[in-house]
Amino acid sequence: MNSTFDDLLDPDDLMDPRALGALQPTRLSASRSFIARMVRDGWRIEQEVLELDARGNGHARYSITTPQGPLTFLAYLREPAGGNRTSRIIGTSWDMIGSLVDGVATAEQVRVTEEEIPKLYEGRAPEGTLVWFRSNQSLRIFRHVRESLARGVQPNAVEVKKVGYLMRNTGLDGNGTFGTTSFPAIPEGHPLKTSYFAQMLAAYLMRELAVDVVEELARIDAPDTAVRLDPAVKQFIGVGNGSALGLVMFVYNRPVLIDAYISAYVDAVRHALNDPALGTAAHFETLERLLDRTIRYRALDDTAYRVFSGSKEIAADLRRIRAFVRAARRGEIVRHHGETPLAAVHRRLRRTVTREAVHSFNALLLELIPDHCDRLVQERLTFDEHLDLDPALPAAQLRELIESRYAWALSIPLNDDAARDRVWYQSRAAEEPRSGPREEIPGAHELIPSYPVGVRRLRAALQEAEEAAPVGALLAERPELEHIARLVVALADKPYAAPHADPHDADFVPVWLVRLMNSFIHGLDRTEDYLGRTIRGLIFEGAPFRDELADADPSGWWWSYRSAAAVLDDSPGTGRMKPSGGRDDTVPASGVSLAPKESAITAPRVEPGASITIKFREARLMAGRAYQALRVPEGSWHGARDFYITALLGSPAAADAFGNLLAAAIDGQTGAAAPWRAPSWRTEDGTLLVDNHGQSLLATGHVLINLLGAHGRTGAAFRIAGVRTDHALAGLRLGLARYGLHLDVPEAGEGARETGEVLSGTVAPAADRAATSARYWQEMAQFMHDGLAIPAQSFWNVYYRANAGLYPDTPISRQHTGATVKDVLQPGQELTKQFSEEELLDLADPDDADNQNAEHFSSVAAP
Repeated sequence: MNSTFDDLLDPDDLMDPRALGALQPTRLSASRSFIARMVRDGWRIEQEVLELDARGNGHARYSITTPQGPLTFLAYLREPAGGNRTSRIIGTSWDMIGSLVDGVATAEQVRVTEEEIPKLYEGRAPEGTLVWFRSNQSLRIFRHVRESLARGVQPNAVEVKKVGYLMRNTGLDGNGTFGTTSFPAIPEGHPLKTSYFAQMLAAYLMRELAVDVVEELARIDAPDTAVRLDPAVKQFIGVGNGSALGLVMFVYNRPVLIDAYISAYVDAVRHALNDPALGTAAHFETLERLLDRTIRYRALDDTAYRVFSGSKEIAADLRRIRAFVRAARRGEIVRHHGETPLAAVHRRLRRTVTREAVHSFNALLLELIPDHCDRLVQERLTFDEHLDLDPALPAAQLRELIESRYAWALSIPLNDDAARDRVWYQSRAAEEPRSGPREEIPGAHELIPSYPVGVRRLRAALQEAEEAAPVGALLAERPELEHIARLVVALADKPYAAPHADPHDADFVPVWLVRLMNSFIHGLDRTEDYLGRTIRGLIFEGAPFRDELADADPSGWWWSYRSAAAVLDDSPGTGRMKPSGGRDDTVPASGVSLAPKESAITAPRVEPGASITIKFREARLMAGRAYQALRVPEGSWHGARDFYITALLGSPAAADAFGNLLAAAIDGQTGAAAPWRAPSWRTEDGTLLVDNHGQSLLATGHVLINLLGAHGRTGAAFRIAGVRTDHALAGLRLGLARYGLHLDVPEAGEGARETGEVLSGTVAPAADRAATSARYWQEMAQFMHDGLAIPAQSFWNVYYRANAGLYPDTPISRQHTGATVKDVLQPGQELTKQFSEEELLDLADPDDADNQNAEHFSSVAAP
């Protein structure tokens, strides 16, 4: 392998946010690999039901037939309304909501979905639901297409291509949220087992539905003259998508997934460059053909990129690469010993073209090894995301890991403290991810770690510890270091897991990581950026429609320029498009309102005896917010939420106890809570003496796991005073079993369990440590697969009170999102210091016209 390639994909280079943002869609990206799977396996998609009235209200049902089993897509449509219509998740006005169901949806699943899905955050999906989704029409183009088809002519192809979609995705929720199936519970061999395939199928069918709906509405309008969309026009229709700060949080909070995608990419490119069999004339012919197509696509792309390299610059670089490829084909490029022709090309281009051009070339190289890439998708893009840390790990070993694997975090320059005031948090309005200066949102809870800061603090603490000291004891004293310690250990062999940057730096540019997710992982094209933090793009631009899958080429639909002008020239009946209107200043358009709904923190009463099956991911999300509300420190609440799940596995009654704890500790009006205290401890006459300060095990169990786990390898007696067990003792026992430890609380301590005063016992290695540890993982696997039935009132008591951990929806906080800041800015209102007035005056997000063009809306009020 050539050294320049190694430099390019060395984590110290590649994990810089600017480099991550330059990564391009490839055959490994979710949308492209999903299309390849559908084509390869011969999926069939059929519309079973589409019933609409003239105003666009109705429902639809599609069946998906795969070799591994059937799936069902359910959609519920309604006419566009102006109230609370926005691309942000704080919106509550949706033109379509729907559900992707595993198998053939039963009448009961359909009934429950119709009843629950309009509630969204307060709704519960029936068993077997994979994804809940929602979308809105593009008001810039949908009406024009409908009216044109009704008159018997094709819509203006230039305008259709310019917008690029009839419907835009406004939310894809699965993996346990709202009671949907946890993705790890999807069995091997399932058609949607691979990462993101469930979401991709939902998005793909949004596109199918959009075309079917606009054609049906045109038929209703004019049954005698209406025509269908010409395939030449349909090819310009994808699915719109907007993303912002939530994806930055995702990158930092899903490090195993990030490493899996990037490491698979690195391995695939290495394979392509090292394979001597790829130097044939046929391979060069294929590669040149792909380069020709991509150069044309880029040269004619008029997307207005701002912080990214422009398409025309990339096209120029790709022409240079093509010249190198042609020289290699002729045998005229100098090769180092053992170097393949393609590797020699790669070595030559590395320092002469943009990163985006290099990664575009890499994407084309992967098309020379499609079977290898498809195997990587199947084998590498399903993964276990648990992060493990043994409390008995010696401090010296952890310090060595930091110095050998995290040198980048120790050496990266940090900004001045005053310029490191960025907070990443969620709002109480629809859990919207936001980011802004600490001074503007005092009390907001930080949601993503800074590796450079956290690693330095952890190393400093380790330098003061004895080398053989178990790290669990240190973390019991410094619980705020637990999360970074867990990340350091669990990700030590995953070099592509964490961006090499300080996300709390005010000068950090979020859009680099947003694009990493949108382009490289999801596979979006035409990713236009706004204000350095928002991206608008297209999913499935040019992809085959359902009636084209049988004959489709998985490598032929992307980066393929299609002339809209040529379609116009060939279509004498093309309709003319009326101006779409839209916004031209910072004042909300007349007739359109945006009033976010703030989540309540007091639960309503529910039917006695009702139960809810809680899923792993929603349990973690709820518990995380709850512990933030309880003022568990940043870096410690992650472990606390994991202990809550362990407590649930030990005894489902812990859910009711936790709800009662939250109700007692958190004010139902203000969300305020008394300070949390870490247990204090000392050793006396060989016994571990702990003062829990009158708190519940549910509040401090994660700290006690570290403390008892640190002492348990050699065996230790303990006495914990001031503790309320709150049905969490079984969870403490199970949490220690994870590390092969046995917790023994003698029968004499039973009264203490009930009264909550003193808990005494011993912790020691189990007789069969492997079997003891396996019990924990078996319990966890069952929970991941089946969820856990708990009383519905207990579920909602935790869910609602946990909302106190979210930041109140203040006027200044609403500006801490992305390019939609104009949606909420009122005349005379204070502007966040993150933006200048000049930036906002120059900001023209075309997608605003999809939400803020009041003339399109009916008088029907939004929900």
